[in-house]
Amino acid sequence: MFAVSAIDDWRRFGDPRFRVYHLLALSQGVVAVLAGFDVVIPFALAIGCPPFVALLLGVLPLAGGMSQLAVPRLLDRTDGNLRGLTLASAVVSEPRGLYLAALAVLVSLGLLGGPWVVLILAVLLAVTSVLGSIVTANLLSWHSAVLPERDRRLVVPRLMAVSLAIGALLLLPMSFVLDGIEHAIGSAAYALPFLVSGLLGVAEISVLRRLARPGRVIVPPRAVSSVAEPTPELNRFLRVSSINALGMGFGPSMSVFIISVVGLSAGFSMTVASIGTLTMVVAAVVGGSLLARGSSARLLRSSFWIRALAMASPLLALPGAWFAPVFLIASSMLGAIGFAFGSLAANERLFRLISGPAVIRHHARYLALTSGAMTTGQVASASVVAVAGWLGYPSFAFLYAGSAVLRVIAWRAAPTPVPAARQSATAEAGASAVAW
Repeated sequence: MFAVSAIDDWRRFGDPRFRVYHLLALSQGVVAVLAGFDVVIPFALAIGCPPFVALLLGVLPLAGGMSQLAVPRLLDRTDGNLRGLTLASAVVSEPRGLYLAALAVLVSLGLLGGPWVVLILAVLLAVTSVLGSIVTANLLSWHSAVLPERDRRLVVPRLMAVSLAIGALLLLPMSFVLDGIEHAIGSAAYALPFLVSGLLGVAEISVLRRLARPGRVIVPPRAVSSVAEPTPELNRFLRVSSINALGMGFGPSMSVFIISVVGLSAGFSMTVASIGTLTMVVAAVVGGSLLARGSSARLLRSSFWIRALAMASPLLALPGAWFAPVFLIASSMLGAIGFAFGSLAANERLFRLISGPAVIRHHARYLALTSGAMTTGQVASASVVAVAGWLGYPSFAFLYAGSAVLRVIAWRAAPTPVPAARQSATAEAGASAVAW
């Protein structure tokens, strides 16, 4: 029955009226993966970044999420022009692969080197991460504004699944190509995935212009809108999400661990990331179908213990051991499942706990809190590696264990979902649609 329903949902998503979302998934999938940190971190290590600096680079996109707090004010200043604000941000952020490709070529030609390369890379990542975060968050509000509730719950999870699938299918062969040509041309090899990403980023801007106009979107001020005030359920959701985000930041980058500690190649690191992304595709499909007919609270709670297992797996990936790749792949797959379930459930949770334009304010608050928590965890992680990185495996094991413990705390703090029978009775009494 579940399989039949899932197939039916995908047939509905394949309808020609959703063609613009198919194109959006294609462009976003390429941009996110080929100019994402699965490629950027190996590139940073290849041009001489120390491991702790590579971890600090990971702080930049996390900190970018805190920019969401400015979105309600920006919408107010632009008279609710959500479309214009999103397009303006996308023009700078989405072709970021072109900037990174140029940097890779300049480094390979010897025109840039030393600390300047790291500084320029950090600036590029900082600017594009902030604006890219605004684009991603605004699109969720855009989808909510132009799609009926039934279509939104159909489109958004499958948009994510298709985007991930396309990115993973490109990343896997790209990892083999990079391993083969990096020895011959050095860091210039990374210009290839960056260039492909940049071209699709330009195409994404064109696709965004074709989306239905969301109209004028104004976020009600807290002082005049009781709807915008957070409920106890929403505050608890934000608190639990922040604990999980702290654990996410505290766990060190898998690419840095694979290359710098376990001693495997950048190509293998990208292969692990590709396997994880393909796993995330399947998880997104399953998670989207579960959300369409089940509890977002239950799915979110499950994602925490899955991610705890994902962070425990690298503890068994001992340097030099023949079985290390097995546990690295297992960690990537478990982390992908937990992330897909958690991301879908968290977004759905927000839509069910709050409605109307106030979604933008609370989504901004959610992203700011979780990004701040991840940033704190990432800075702590980089500090541990900077101070004790010479220990190698023990320092990274400490970080992975700490990340796993924080996920367990989030799982225990998350409320147990209310049984279906009680939900129905509550709904008839006029309470919120879905209880924690």
